[in-house]
Amino acid sequence: MLWLTSDHVPEGLDLTLPAGTRMPAPAPTSALPVTPAYIHGEDGHVVFSSVVRRSTAAVLFADVLGRALFQDLRQEGGYSYSAEADYTSRDADFATLTAYDDSLPKKQDAVVGGFVDALARLRAGRIEQAELDSARIRAIKQYDTPGLGAALLPSYALNLLQGDPIHSPEEARAKLNAVPLADLHEVGREAWDSGLLQVPGRGAGWAGFSLAPQFSTDTVTGTRHQALENDEVTLVIGAEGVMLRTPRGPVTVRYDACAAMTVRPDGARALTGHDGFSITVEPTLYQGITPERTAAIDAAVPAAAHVPKPPRDPDQIPQRRQGMVRLIVTTPVNWRKSSYSGGGEGNNCVEIANSPAHTAIRDSKAPAGGTATLPAEAFTSFLEALKGHSTVTDFARFRG
Repeated sequence: MLWLTSDHVPEGLDLTLPAGTRMPAPAPTSALPVTPAYIHGEDGHVVFSSVVRRSTAAVLFADVLGRALFQDLRQEGGYSYSAEADYTSRDADFATLTAYDDSLPKKQDAVVGGFVDALARLRAGRIEQAELDSARIRAIKQYDTPGLGAALLPSYALNLLQGDPIHSPEEARAKLNAVPLADLHEVGREAWDSGLLQVPGRGAGWAGFSLAPQFSTDTVTGTRHQALENDEVTLVIGAEGVMLRTPRGPVTVRYDACAAMTVRPDGARALTGHDGFSITVEPTLYQGITPERTAAIDAAVPAAAHVPKPPRDPDQIPQRRQGMVRLIVTTPVNWRKSSYSGGGEGNNCVEIANSPAHTAIRDSKAPAGGTATLPAEAFTSFLEALKGHSTVTDFARFRG
């Protein structure tokens, strides 16, 4: 994409392009069986995304939504640092509407509640005329920018690429002035109905959002490659697809349903299925992923889905973390305490559970709390250090 801000084409610059066929953007589809839906995300972040019809009303709706979130959650509630919404065209007919809010550590539930309340209010059509007028004024003001012609060139180029008509500043102002309140109400309903909400904490089922699928319904068989950092996770490379087997359920990407696969010269592959599930095959993080196994994946994934990527710097290639302490979600069944622990206060100690590659540790007084897991060799070294009368601070060496 090229745009020029000069009043003439520089001498010697040939802008003649070869003949070709316009390739439209793929039609919008959804991998979600039911919408609106929600997924669990990282603490402190609430994100809403939906695909809506491309329109001037949707542009103004994004501004109204962003202002509503900022006022409710930042100015009045004091729950968050930032709140905003964005409208981005994806093709000539549709656009992506995205809203985001962060939260203070102890305010996550309040932020989710306020976020959903703001969306629900706009969806129900409770938008004030003053909100629309304010958004309209801000949008029109953009056309008073000095050097407007140069500022509009990127959007003009994008419209040409997407096959959307180019409107003059006067036409754009007229379209903004013509948007009625009812059109914003319709965008609010459309955004809610197709939306996907990412929330921390307890979820959003209470607000009418359905939990999006967390795991695949089908599995594949093939060679098994245990994760080097977690002996409860296994990567399976089969003839029909790849699968990540976890304690909570499988994640599968079938080759015939692979939307794209990034290809790294170091052997890493990242496969994304049409259902939205993604699996990254990193030879440095799983046992026994040889060039032959990577070649089998390459041969099975349709060539049109291959996306070549440049080489990575050595420090960008993930490596197994030695001596790592991490939390696990499963509960080992072979927990045991020291034989020196008796009744009463003797029960106030730690418990351990062994597996072939790791040793898990938890507080006997709070067995439902977090569980720290160390590589077996690190725990053995820790015990030897204790026998040698090492101080407690020596334990930090094994935390990684």
